[in-house]
Formats: sequence, structure tokens, C-alpha cells
Amino acid sequence: MDHLRAMRLFLRIAELGTLTAASTDLGYAKGAGSAVLAELESYLGVQLVERTTRRLRITEDGLLYLERARRILAEVEDMEAEIGSAERAVRGTLRVQLPAGIARLIAPNLPAFMAEHPGLSLEILSRNELPDFVGQGLDAAVYVGEVPDLGVVARPVGRLPMLTVATPEYLARHGTPRRVEDLKTHQCIGFRSPRSGEQMGWRFMVNGQEISFVPVSRLTFEAADAARAAIFGHGGLMQIGSYIVYRQIRNGTLVSVLDEFRAAGGMAHLLHPRHRHKPRKLKVFEDFLLRQNRDFRRRWNIRSE
Repeated sequence: MDHLRAMRLFLRIAELGTLTAASTDLGYAKGAGSAVLAELESYLGVQLVERTTRRLRITEDGLLYLERARRILAEVEDMEAEIGSAERAVRGTLRVQLPAGIARLIAPNLPAFMAEHPGLSLEILSRNELPDFVGQGLDAAVYVGEVPDLGVVARPVGRLPMLTVATPEYLARHGTPRRVEDLKTHQCIGFRSPRSGEQMGWRFMVNGQEISFVPVSRLTFEAADAARAAIFGHGGLMQIGSYIVYRQIRNGTLVSVLDEFRAAGGMAHLLHPRHRHKPRKLKVFEDFLLRQNRDFRRRWNIRSE
């Protein structure tokens, strides 16, 4: 049995959700993928997947095998890249989860990045939640904020300041707040944490101390895109990531207020499982993210903290 070939098939089954999709993706003839999976399960003496009429579910033994297989395949790809030619220096598929706003921010620069690495394929999942590396078949994820103990490597990428914004029309009607206390008399659009269910405080620096201001909000969201749409309906002030609204600030459709009280913002981390040797495809993507953050801060004149 070709163990690496079987591992690659099982990995794609976990990523794509069906044996048919995985077999097609890897170019197997009809029925060949099923035979490889059956041979692998027979060799291991365990059931890796539970078959249903619509979808396959990875068993507990399958999840354990999947985690180890992913590490082995990553190291094999890295070894082949190191001894190969420059053209083959980076290859394979990198599956990454990004917050939706960051995905939109870097998307225009991804074609140039891909052109630098013609052997690399990227699969981007846009989700504002903690990553499930095994269940989603992720190689890496970007997470903004305090990282809980997930047993993974967390590499800081850079801070992403939060801006307090409103439309010019709203400010013309209700005035511009000059102090944090002024927010108490304004309409504020709030965010509720999908994990805790609690309303999230707005962060400010006052007299050298970072404070949390929890606005009284008649309109509260969990999703930044929906909240941003409410802003453009002139519904009030909102605190939101600079990377989500920077273009609107520059073109004047939104106005940033209380900038002198702006806090440093949450730290973005690149998360990935622990490897004895970091795969080259992950290393070049990490370098790309660091460059993107530096370029973003320089272009939009965001100070480093």
C-alpha cells in the first residue's frame, strides 16, 4: 500500500466532506478512492470514517490519524521543497481561516503572492470564530484578540486598532463627541460577543490608562458587516476594526472620532499546529501577512504600538 497516497486521500476526504469529492480532486478513477480507503482501514484495523448516504463523519480514531497524517505530509512537502529546484521551493495546498475583514483586506494582493509561488494553492475560509484545526482541516488561522489555550503556536502578526466612526450625516445632526463621556448622549451601535453573549466594551486610552466603555445600545449586532450597514443608514456611532472601514474613512463616507483616545487594539495572531519543522508554505504565508500588516499601517498612517 502507498501510505502517503492513502494519507493524502484521507486528508482530502476530511477537508471536502465526501469520498467522491476527494477522489475527483485527486484524479482517482471511479471506485478507486473507495478501494484505497478500505485498504487503509483494513491495514490500520480501525474504522476511520462512518459512511452515510450524504456525508462521511470522521471517527475518533480517524481524527487521531488525521492529525498525525497532516503533520507527516507537511514534513514530506517541506523536505521535497528543500531538496527541489527553486521553482518547487513552495508547493502544496494551504488551508487558512481568516476573519472576513482581514480576508477582504489581503484579497487584492493574493494574486501577486500566488504568482511568486506557482506551486502553492490557497483555500481561504472567512470566519470570525475560534479555529477548529482538525474538524476543518486547517493548516493555519488568524485570530484577533486574546488567544485561549488551544495547544497551538500563536505568532503575533500585529495590532489592529479599533476606530470609533459615524457618517458625516449623523454627526451633522447629533454633533461630534469630543470626550468619551459624550458618548452617553449619542446613539451607539453595539456588538455582542458570540462566545459569551455579553455586550463588548469600547476600548479607549484616558489619562494613560486603557478603559472599557460599554455603550447603551438600542441596536446590537454580532456580525461586523451587518453593523457596518447600519452605520451607513446613519444609525449612530460604532467602534469597529480599522481594517474593516479604512477605505470609507479615506473617501469620507465615514468619519473617525475620538482619535486622541484611540487604544492600541487587539493583537492579531497567526495560529498553527506545532511542527518539528515549520512547512515552507506556512512560512511564506506568515511572511506575507507580516508584510501586509506593515504596508497597511504605513499606508493608512496607523501608529505602531
